[in-house]
Amino acid sequence: MKNNLLKILALIVVVQFFPACESNLEIEPFTALDAAVGFKTKQDVEAALLGSYNALQSANYYGLRSWALGDLYSGTLIHTGTFPSWAQFANRNLLANNAEITNMWNTIYVGVNRANNVIASAPGVNDPSFNVNNALAEARMLRSLHYFTLLTLYGGSPNGFNQGGVGVPIFTTPTLTAGDAAAKPRATEAEVWQIIMDDVNFAVQNASVNNGIGRVNKNVANALKARFHLVRGEWAQAEATASEVIAQTRYSLLPGPDFANIFLTKNTSETIWELQFDANNTNSIAFFYYPVAQGGRNEITSSTALRDLHEPGDLRLRVNVTTGTPANKTLKYTRVAGEDNVQIVRLAEMYLIRAEAAARLGKGEAALADLNVIRKRAGLPELTTTDSNELVDAILRERVIEFAHEGLRWLDIRRTGRLTSVGITQEFRALWPIPEREVDTSAGTIAQNNGY
Repeated sequence: MKNNLLKILALIVVVQFFPACESNLEIEPFTALDAAVGFKTKQDVEAALLGSYNALQSANYYGLRSWALGDLYSGTLIHTGTFPSWAQFANRNLLANNAEITNMWNTIYVGVNRANNVIASAPGVNDPSFNVNNALAEARMLRSLHYFTLLTLYGGSPNGFNQGGVGVPIFTTPTLTAGDAAAKPRATEAEVWQIIMDDVNFAVQNASVNNGIGRVNKNVANALKARFHLVRGEWAQAEATASEVIAQTRYSLLPGPDFANIFLTKNTSETIWELQFDANNTNSIAFFYYPVAQGGRNEITSSTALRDLHEPGDLRLRVNVTTGTPANKTLKYTRVAGEDNVQIVRLAEMYLIRAEAAARLGKGEAALADLNVIRKRAGLPELTTTDSNELVDAILRERVIEFAHEGLRWLDIRRTGRLTSVGITQEFRALWPIPEREVDTSAGTIAQNNGY
């Protein structure tokens, strides 16, 4: 992927590039081509698609911040470093001028623009060997994920989602001129959900079953669709969509003693979508975890609260909270040189989505069966309750442990409105602030979230 990066960025017209001192993924283009010229061939669009995936790899996105800062904000991690901007997340006292907030926002919108370029260009390629709909499916799934991330960080309402909350600005065409980049007012939450669901449904219907390692395919789209339905509180749809993925024989849970291998070994049978990194295309994740003596900067570490949440005998404890050297880190990210892959979605999540959806639909026995699949894998005794409320609480607790260091806890807190469970007493802090610069330079077009 790295070898194609200069060509990719030369083809893709973007408005902003922003530095990240610890990332080597963002390279400014040495030239730029008009998209109308640059995206005429199959090779052009395929290169642009690689550029769209590259946006995910940024240290300001899945390459570190979009999930790690959520885990820091929700108490899975604690702050042990020196960055004041990270301390604001640990203290749950974000300011609108926080650099991390701004960089994440900008990076995700760059991802939106790259996807929009592919979506606008792919239909114009006249090549019988080019699967236009599959390319569109990949790009639209990426755009769907981008808007989902924006909405779940900066939008919605303090008590959850799909309840008439606020949205974010929507761009559906490429930004090719300064006029195209003019500020847009925030859409409603419902309008953002509309593009998210339209895009993911297109991807489910049109993506190929196999698109290569690390790429969106039909199963990836279905898995993310199950997540989206869960966040929207659409229990029957979440249950059915997760079931479709579980039914695919290509995926299987690793045995409990091998839990660490989901992360130490790349692209295992449990992976549905795993973001790829290698020696030529690195991230800063383990670097931020590991202490200086092991080549890192010790910015974040596992919390005592996370450690204490594990039951005796839980095989995941040694992975989530290390006891060796270094201590209180995680075995999910161990390559300080930056070659760890990042799990975006894996099979265990489908079991717990289906379990929660079933519990909320009053299907206690079905929910219990799926929950116990995950508990049994973790070396824990099976639960016996079929009470829906007790099951939901148990499933949410299981999700904290199963997906520690994977960025799902803050999403769970937000969608369930359980802010006080992590010590947040000011409701407005459920939504992160819109970057101050975006608000200030929009001449009143973009409204700030209440409270900031």
